[in-house]
Amino acid sequence: MTRINRRALVAGVAVLLLAATFFTVRQPAETKTVTAHFPRAVSVYEGSDVRILGVNVGRVTAVVPAGNSVRVEMEYDAAVDVPAGAKAAIVTPTLVADRFVQLTPAYSKGDRVLADGAEIALPDTGVPVELDRIYASLRDLTHALGPNGVNADGTLDNLLRAGAEGLGGQGAAGNRMIRELSQAAETFGQGAGPLFDTVTELATFTGTLAENDRLVRAFMRDLAGVSSSLVTERTELQAALSSVARAVGTVESFVKDNRAALVGDVEQLTRVLKTINSERDSIDTALRVAPVAIGNLTVAYNSKTGSIGSRIGVGGNIWDADGLLCAVVQQSQLPRRLKNVACRLFEQLLEPVTGSLSWIPPGPPGREAAQPGGKRAATEPAPDPGQYLSVEDPTLSGLLGGAP
Repeated sequence: MTRINRRALVAGVAVLLLAATFFTVRQPAETKTVTAHFPRAVSVYEGSDVRILGVNVGRVTAVVPAGNSVRVEMEYDAAVDVPAGAKAAIVTPTLVADRFVQLTPAYSKGDRVLADGAEIALPDTGVPVELDRIYASLRDLTHALGPNGVNADGTLDNLLRAGAEGLGGQGAAGNRMIRELSQAAETFGQGAGPLFDTVTELATFTGTLAENDRLVRAFMRDLAGVSSSLVTERTELQAALSSVARAVGTVESFVKDNRAALVGDVEQLTRVLKTINSERDSIDTALRVAPVAIGNLTVAYNSKTGSIGSRIGVGGNIWDADGLLCAVVQQSQLPRRLKNVACRLFEQLLEPVTGSLSWIPPGPPGREAAQPGGKRAATEPAPDPGQYLSVEDPTLSGLLGGAP
């Protein structure tokens, strides 16, 4: 029995040693560590729980003051994944329950895992408001609003009395105002993107103005100078505007009094312009020929004798004077019968006279003059006055635009 007890004792000691060795070797591989920095760590001690979604996954291993913050070292089960960028908060379930450290948020598939030995910075941690701080805040508020504070001379009482008088019976309107304000805030919230875009563009515009501050200042100075000039000359501007107003009134009264005459003048001017338009080809020809004719006349003018140094054949025109007059009559508005009678009269009256005239200049050698009675010889062709002019002396048609 003694040997059996000894063997059992040895076996128990061996089992304990093996278990201690197992836990000593396996412990670092089964947990991970993380350090969080809190502004304060009231009621957090070594051994306090570390939880995720309220489930205990580890414990606090150390609470160390570090200047204006407290460093809390923790370890948690290595099988539990914590997302990178996790935050830590000290949670108080009730006023009397122990506090624990909550790691949040929970891990989602695809997130990066928090590295072993990572640190959570002070801005990413949170602590509960202590009850004594709440009491202290309430005490400070009541003291500030009490008779030793802003209500020392009854200011708060007056404010409450004025509020009661102003808001008395206005509950429905106040309720509607609050609802509409909430709707307006919701609208602003929904349009936050365009609103911020507008603010961004305004910031860009302001930046552009700041970059071109020198040019903006110069523009403002010039604008101020113009404004000063206008102010200085406001009397002249007023007089000018008054004169323009009087002129406009005069024109208005003139047009009103002479409307019929102006309408008639416009109608006549329209007819004149139509006539000019119908003769635009002739006007175009005259404008093209006139410079050449004036140039030819300038060349033909003899400054010594004060005469045109050209011989112009007019015999043919004189002999056909009855035809020229007849053509003029034919363009008139007379009845056709009267036109024919006038042409016969011109022929009977002018034929004897034109038939007795000789050619100017004389015809070529051998050409006979007009026959007695005003009739040319039957064999004599119609004279062409232009063919007797020398090359040096251009014809009238040449002087008026033709070639010499």
